[in-house]
Amino acid sequence: MPQSNDLKRYRCSEIFSQSTGVELREAFKAHEEGGQVTERAGRVQLRFFKLTPKTNPDEVTQIRFICEPDEAFALGVMIAQVAASSAPCKEKLAPHKFPGSEQAAETVTTLAVEKWERGGKSGYALTVGRGKDFISVPVPLGKFLFAGEFLKSLAVEQCWVERPEKKH
Repeated sequence: MPQSNDLKRYRCSEIFSQSTGVELREAFKAHEEGGQVTERAGRVQLRFFKLTPKTNPDEVTQIRFICEPDEAFALGVMIAQVAASSAPCKEKLAPHKFPGSEQAAETVTTLAVEKWERGGKSGYALTVGRGKDFISVPVPLGKFLFAGEFLKSLAVEQCWVERPEKKH
């Protein structure tokens, strides 16, 4: 049996549907200069994943979306607003854009929360998209609202920065 000091504790919540899931957890961003970490800052990570096996070698099975704390808090607020809506609706965070290489185009990642209605059924979903790849996680209302509250809590807790102490 492993020793308890082998375990790393972190705040995390996972939500599963039949074929997809999303993991909400604390994260950090490190800034480096000359190969040395000069600063770390708190972030919130949403990792969307598929539970089904790949159907082809190029298939994307997971997409990560890293939020700054205020973005994660805004997402939590959006979830509450969408849940309270009497009609189907969709809200999106501002897209994250990263420049591509000389051969590749810019990478754009979007994150949306929605209340949907189709064929007499309705529900809620968190969806991430990157290029032509999308992963949608349908969730019941209770888990949808929990995700919003958990994101708001994580957002506040992840408002931190680590820097070298300045000597006076």
